[in-house]
Amino acid sequence: MSGVATEHKANDAKDNAGEKGVAMVRMVIEHKVKDVALVEKFIDVIRQVRNEAMKQKGFITGETLVNVDDPTNVLVLSTWESVDDWNGWDTADIRLKLKPKINELLSEPYTVRKFHYYLVQQKRVRTIF
Repeated sequence: MSGVATEHKANDAKDNAGEKGVAMVRMVIEHKVKDVALVEKFIDVIRQVRNEAMKQKGFITGETLVNVDDPTNVLVLSTWESVDDWNGWDTADIRLKLKPKINELLSEPYTVRKFHYYLVQQKRVRTIF
């Protein structure tokens, strides 16, 4: 099946992507688990966290990636309607309650990077059919 790329205007919420806190964002959270033997336990904790995140305003999707060459290196990708929605989740009571469960399994503090979807910022969305 061949794909055809098209561009069209994003919906109204995304049309204001240049405004602070409005553009869809992808959070890239990198974790270094203490030991390979703890990775499954860590993934279980991430599932708990994601189950709670799914209930929050603005949550779109989440993924967990385990490095093929180093299974203790785990990325969590989390997509939100806006930075403000992410910030609301990041400071929510339930997230703060779950953070110690994550931290106890890590050899170093996790890092968080925020990325805007470029095409949404440009008031275009690319889809492949």
